[in-house]
Amino acid sequence: MDADDQPHRPLDAVERQAHAWVVRLTSGEATAADARKFRQWCEADPGHRHAFARAKRQWEQVRLAGEQLPAAARQPQPATPAQRWSRRAFLGAAVAAPAGLAVVAALHPPLGLWPSVTAMTADFHTGTGERLQIAPTPHLKIELDTQSSLRRRSDAQGEGFELVQGQAAIEAAAGARLALFAGPGCLVADEGAARLDVRNTDGQVRVTCLHGSVRIEHPQGRLQLQAGQQTVYDERLSGVVAEAVAAEVSAWTEGMLVFRRAPLREVVAEINRYRRGKVLLGESALARAPVSGRFRIDDPDAALEQLGQTLSLGLRRFPGGIAVLG
Repeated sequence: MDADDQPHRPLDAVERQAHAWVVRLTSGEATAADARKFRQWCEADPGHRHAFARAKRQWEQVRLAGEQLPAAARQPQPATPAQRWSRRAFLGAAVAAPAGLAVVAALHPPLGLWPSVTAMTADFHTGTGERLQIAPTPHLKIELDTQSSLRRRSDAQGEGFELVQGQAAIEAAAGARLALFAGPGCLVADEGAARLDVRNTDGQVRVTCLHGSVRIEHPQGRLQLQAGQQTVYDERLSGVVAEAVAAEVSAWTEGMLVFRRAPLREVVAEINRYRRGKVLLGESALARAPVSGRFRIDDPDAALEQLGQTLSLGLRRFPGGIAVLG
C-alpha cells in the first residue's frame, strides 16, 4: 500500500496544499493569477508536483468510481436543508476528510472537467467564463476564450506559442512571424498581417483564417488557408477547406454565442464551457435537434431557459450548478 493510500494517515502540510490546489483548479473559478501561483508552487519543490499528482490521482479514482455506479444512483436527488451544500463546501469538506472521500464523492463525482497539469501550468490561462487579452510581443495580440491555456514554445525559427486547449483570437501585424502550435500541427503566418481564430478542444483543432493567410504544417503535410477559409484537423490532415462566416466564428469575442442549425448536444457542450457546474441532457432530450440562435456568454442560464422553451424541454436544477435539460 502506498503512503498516500493509507486510509487513516493524516495529511502533512504539503499534501494539504496539494489537495487545496485540486479543489481550486476544479472549482470552475480558477483564474490566470491562480495558474501562475500554481506554477510557482510546483516549481518551488519537486515534492509539490508529486503531491499534486497523488491528490489528482485520488480524485480521478473517485470520478471513475462514480461513473461505475448504476445510473439510478447517479441521479441527483432534492437535498434536505441539512444536505444542501455548495459545490465548494463539498469539495472543501472532502479535502479536510480524505478518508471518507471515496465514499462521499462517489455519489457526487467531479463533473468530468478536469484540467490537465499542462494546461494549468501554462503561461496564460482562463477559468470558466473568463476571457483574457494579452500582447506578448509588440506585433502580436491574442485574446483567450473561456477555459483556455496558452504557453510559450519556440520552433526552429524563433519564439512561438502553443494553444494547449481552448480557443484564441490572434492578430499578427505585417512583418511579424507567427508560429502557433495546436494539437499535432503548427500554424505559421509569415506573409503579411493575419488574423486567425483557433480552437483546440476534444483532440480536434479548428483553424479559421479571418484576414491574410496562414499555413498549417502537419506531420501529414501542409495546407494553406486564405481569408474566409476554415479547416479542421486532428492526427489526420484531411485537406478539406470550407467557407467560414467571420461574424459567427468570432462572435465570442463580442460576448455572444451564435448557432446555425447546430445539434442541441453541441449547443449544450458549448454552454458548459461558459457555465460553472454542468448541464446534462436527459433521456427525453432531442440531442440532434437543430438549434439556431444568439445567446449571451455572460448569462448561460438564460440560454438554458430559452432552449427549454423553444424545444419544449423541462429544466431541472440541482445543487452544485447541475442542471438537467430534457
